[in-house]
Amino acid sequence: MDYDLYSIIGKKLQAHDMDGAIALLEERLGAEQCDRFTSLIGTGFSNPSADVLAYINRFISSCESQFPVQSVYLEMNGFFINYDLWFFSPFGYSSYETDPDDLDWLSDWQSDDDFEKMPLTGLETVQADFQWYCTQREKSDKRSEQAYDIATLLVMVRFVALIQTALTSGALVKAIPVLATAHDFDILGRFEPVSVA
Repeated sequence: MDYDLYSIIGKKLQAHDMDGAIALLEERLGAEQCDRFTSLIGTGFSNPSADVLAYINRFISSCESQFPVQSVYLEMNGFFINYDLWFFSPFGYSSYETDPDDLDWLSDWQSDDDFEKMPLTGLETVQADFQWYCTQREKSDKRSEQAYDIATLLVMVRFVALIQTALTSGALVKAIPVLATAHDFDILGRFEPVSVA
């Protein structure tokens, strides 16, 4: 993993600059001239924003029936090794930690674990590339490895961008912060509430 690139992307997520993060990662991915992961350039998840927002609102309402929810964390599964199905899971909290360097509190959620997961659609070709990489890694070259690292970051950023677009497409049922990233990432999107339904 290119930790300088990882750090740059983390700062862009903090600044809500999803377009800048995506453009930089697409440029880097295209420069690798690898025959894998290129279908990720110019494409994203196809889940309708209204559906994603409705899902988040259902989850918030479900949490509110159990405790006063103060924040929500959305985590995409470990997609880079679970290439057969991409989805995200919601977690609800009765508190909110504003320190961007403190993410330990995210491991102590108050919501039930049985809330439905939301499948992510639109990048099935890329899923096939991740499957190829995971099963043929020993046969891959350095360029494939670098493309894989960049693609991994890009998929995570596209997920965060999907959540950002959903949150700006309508209103939350409760004005609370929403955080989003993928499993095993310590950089994330953090969205403060703008409006309430």
